[in-house]
Amino acid sequence: MRTARGARNLVLALLGVLTLGLTGGAAVHAAAKPDFTLGVNPVGQSVQQGQPAVYSVTVAATGGFTGGVSLAASGKPTGAATAFSPATVTLSSSATSGTSTLTVSTASSTPAGSYPITITGASGKLSHSITVNLTVNYALSPSFALSVAPASVTVPAGSTAVFTVTITRTNFTGAVALSLYGGLPGGAAATFNPSPTTGNSTTLQVSTSASATPEGTSTLNVVGSATIGSTTRYAYAQTQLVVAQSKKPFTISGDLPGNLAPGAAAQPLNLTLQNPNNQDLAITNLTVTVARTSAGAACDPSNFTVVQFTGAYPVTLAARQTASLAQLGVPSAAWPKVGMLDLPRNQDACKGVTLTLGYSGAGQGA
Repeated sequence: MRTARGARNLVLALLGVLTLGLTGGAAVHAAAKPDFTLGVNPVGQSVQQGQPAVYSVTVAATGGFTGGVSLAASGKPTGAATAFSPATVTLSSSATSGTSTLTVSTASSTPAGSYPITITGASGKLSHSITVNLTVNYALSPSFALSVAPASVTVPAGSTAVFTVTITRTNFTGAVALSLYGGLPGGAAATFNPSPTTGNSTTLQVSTSASATPEGTSTLNVVGSATIGSTTRYAYAQTQLVVAQSKKPFTISGDLPGNLAPGAAAQPLNLTLQNPNNQDLAITNLTVTVARTSAGAACDPSNFTVVQFTGAYPVTLAARQTASLAQLGVPSAAWPKVGMLDLPRNQDACKGVTLTLGYSGAGQGA
């Protein structure tokens, strides 16, 4: 019995020692290791070709870090150069943070686009990185400028949005080629008609897919290019495409009153609108496109032009009403018009051709 009690007392004594050991250990804290952090301002810059972008890089000490942090940059676009001033930021007990200026110098040949640039700071075995964005835009031409109207078009997926691109010229009469660089949503396609053009405007049509184009807002970047002397000059403008389901369904139809001829005046299209809803409907963004022709590729839609509706919005239809633009009091001068271009090529295949027109718009309960 004594032996058993002695063993029990020994166990209790050992447990007490262990408990005291654990309690003492909980009060011990590991010291923070010396290190540094990176920051940058601004996080993004937008410049024209040939212009510099400037960023301020901040290096800050943590855990009592001291020493020099060497800075480097990677990911710059073709033709660009990067430089830090100073290239090394030195931290001390009295200077726990410091800054360096990063200058990214672009060239006139630097391709337009968006570029992520990685800034890396290194000191011994320590290394940290941070990313900034650089957007390079085409250098503006003094000879011509672009603008796009409307500033935003809303269409349901599967429809076509139409924009007018206006070219403002300054002592320049040459051809301007139009294109998009970035911004198109998935499943969408863009065409300019005409392009290149020696005129003062062209039409941008953006067709969307009912199955592949997601809903949302996209910024379309329109760029015009022209050769002036031996140099290619650029101008650009932006507009928005909003893909969203129409809040209220309605139908649009229309027929041309007669045949079209190359260079002849465009024919007005007296659209008929049908509202199947039990409430008034406010209609905006009426759009007409030449989808295809009965001659196929022999006389494709590029032979034709559309002047879009220029009347006041919204166009209001009463509940369950079917009415033409004329019946709604819209003057014929504001109706959309379809014409045939007189192009420097054989257009015999377009004689007597039948056009298939596409219509779209946005409707909201009034």
